[in-house]
Order: sequence, then C-alpha cells, then structure tokens
Amino acid sequence: MKIKIISLITVFLFLFSVCFPFIQSEKTSFEDTTSLSGIGPLGNINYIYASDPYDYGFKVGKMYRPLFTFLNLLSFFSTKNKTIEKEGENQLFNLKESSPIFYEEFKGLSDGLDIKIERLTKLASFISSNFCGECTATTCTGKATKNNETFLTFNIDPSLDSIKNLFTAFLFHRIITYKFWVVRIATMKYSYTFWGIPVLYELPILNEKGLGWGSPGTIFTENKSRIDEGPGIPTTMLERLTMMTCKNVSEAADLWKNMQRANQKDYSWRNIYDASTEVFCDKEGGIVVIEQTHSYIISVFRNSTDITGGSEDILWHANHHIWLDPNLTGSVTPEECMQSFYRNERSHELLEENYGNITLETCKEICRDHGGGTNKNGKDSSDICRHPDKNATKLTAYAWIITPKEMTVYWTHRSPCKSRFVKKDFTDIFK
Repeated sequence: MKIKIISLITVFLFLFSVCFPFIQSEKTSFEDTTSLSGIGPLGNINYIYASDPYDYGFKVGKMYRPLFTFLNLLSFFSTKNKTIEKEGENQLFNLKESSPIFYEEFKGLSDGLDIKIERLTKLASFISSNFCGECTATTCTGKATKNNETFLTFNIDPSLDSIKNLFTAFLFHRIITYKFWVVRIATMKYSYTFWGIPVLYELPILNEKGLGWGSPGTIFTENKSRIDEGPGIPTTMLERLTMMTCKNVSEAADLWKNMQRANQKDYSWRNIYDASTEVFCDKEGGIVVIEQTHSYIISVFRNSTDITGGSEDILWHANHHIWLDPNLTGSVTPEECMQSFYRNERSHELLEENYGNITLETCKEICRDHGGGTNKNGKDSSDICRHPDKNATKLTAYAWIITPKEMTVYWTHRSPCKSRFVKKDFTDIFK
C-alpha cells in the first residue's frame, strides 16, 4: 500500500512540475508584452526576455524552479550519483571551452536554481537520453511545389521499448507541443520560438527571419572504432546558435562549416555532444540538409542534384548518412538500419511522385504516410509515420510542418495519422 501511495504521489508531482509551464493560463513575461498578442489556439505563448545568456538562464531558473528541481531528483534514480558528477564535470569543461555563450546560460540557470552547474549539464544529457528519438524530415521549394512555396516536414519518433519511454512518448512529447516558447536575448541577433525545456532541451522551430529547422539525427554504428570523434560545440547548442544568428540557409551552412563540431563515441548516457543531421529552410526559398560529424561535413542545397541524384528543389533525410561516407563518419549503413533506409527511400519517392504539385496538404500526407516500410498496406516501424512492430518499437509521437514564407507552423499532438494539424502564425509575434 505504501509503495502504491508513493508511486501515486510521484506521478502527481511529475505531472504538476512538468505540465505547469505548458498549461498555465496566464501569459508568462518578464517585460510588458501587451503589444504581442501571440495567443495560440491551445493556450498562450511563454515569452522570455533577457539581457544576455546568463540573464536568460537565471530567469528561467527562478520562474520554473519546480520543473527543474523535479527533473534533477528524477535523474538521481536513473544512474549512480558518482557517474553523474564525473560526466557532468567533463561536459562542463568542454562546454566552457567550446561554447561560452551556453556556459553562461547554464551558470545563470545554476544560480537561479541553486543547483550545481555540473549537475545541470548532466541533467541535459539525462533529458536527451529519455526524450529524443529517431526522426524523418523532408523539405521542398520552388518548382517542386504547386504555388512556389517552401515546406519543411519533421516527424519525431521516440522509442516505446520500456514503460519509461512509453510514458515520455505519450506524455512529455505531447505536453510540450501545447505551448510555444519565444525567447529574445538582447545580445543575440534574432529571437526564436521552440518547444521543450528552456536551456536544457530546446527544439528550435523558427526564428524571426523565417529560418526553420528540423533534425532527423544520426544513428552511429556499434563498431566504435569506425566513429569519427572530436571536441567542439555540442550539436544541440549549435542548432540554437544557428537560430539566434542566421537569417537564411546559406548563413546556416557557413556557420556549421566554420565551427568546430563535437562528436563523442564513448559515454554511458547519450550526452549533449553527439552529432546529427540538420535540415533548414528559409523564407527566401532556400533549403539545405547538413550531414556532419567532428571532421566531416557536407551541405546539400536545392540545386545539389549531382549529389542527391534527385530532382531540383527537393531534399529528404532519415537517420543514416547518405551523402557522406559512413565508413568515415561512423554512421550506420542502410544494411545496419533498414528502418532508416526504408523511410529515406519513401520520403524521396513521395517528393518525386508529387513533384510540381506539392502543397501543404501533400506535406500533411507525407507526415501520415504508411505506404512504404515493410508492409505496403499497413502500419509498421519503417513507415514515415511509424508504429511499433517486431522490427522496432518506434512511434511517431508528433510532427510539424514549417512554411517559412508565411512564418507559420502546423503541428500535431500525437501520431499525424490520428490527428489534425494545428496552425500557428508567427508573423505578428516576431514584429
């Protein structure tokens, strides 16, 4: 009986602490926001205004202490404390050396929460390890579309291989899509909107210049000797830096090429230093896919048909390197991850089939697609819209579509095949 009571209390505390920032009815602001309506169909936007990165972290810590305190306590039950502290120290050193802007954020968050900064860097890894997943992205523009539009689709697929992951897939991933965060940091060029947990786990969707983002991630081989490794700025933070400083895909590609990018092969938890594949679109009609690790990088644009082997103005990606050599980067090969291979091929197929006539409705159907995979007539784990089967336990928890020329995001709160897309226009919010 005591165990049941404790379990119920724990669940209640989790629900309260995690849900509170996303479902509160009053607008959260640190300055007057009367000129910014920003009211979404499912609740208000959380606005955070800060003078600098330290101030951003500090204000977040003060405002959302229950959320961070509970996540910190939860992480203690997931691994030994000594492991957390040791890896936290290592990550803190790397963060301070490669990413002083984000180190200041963590320092401000630490002071706002009265939690050691080493704990917070490790907490970021804990959250990533529990809430991330394998994803699929497409982007198209220009001649590929019916009305010279630009689209980016992104499906997020967490794992359901445990009760813990089932809980996070159905609860956390769906809770965070009920409210956007809009961040303005005075020392950075551009404000941006995201879903997630401020500082620790941000999914930056769109910035004020119309640069949109998605990241299908990269699965690495179990043969660690093949994985390209090296220090640098963490991928998750470079994604945010892109949204803070770049106005189009050309600037994004230059930033990633000129930064020292981190990738690490040995860790007990997934940490904030692993490489990924990035997809960006902009309101100028630009699109790019960036495959990268520490030593290798390639930027594939709308006219890179000699690289893609596909038509102009379409790009696609799942979770293995298709334009960099996996034997050099350490990415899985298609044979090592057939689910990624099937989704990648199906994404390309759908873009080609609808070439010249792609609309918003087409993009919605791509997100919902069950026509590929291992079962052409049913749902499976190798579809773009993924469902668990004997081959994998992945599920598409939600999806989004960015139309950067309209400064608009469309998104679902659960599997796209089972829900409608909700619209949010950021035109006035970013004025």
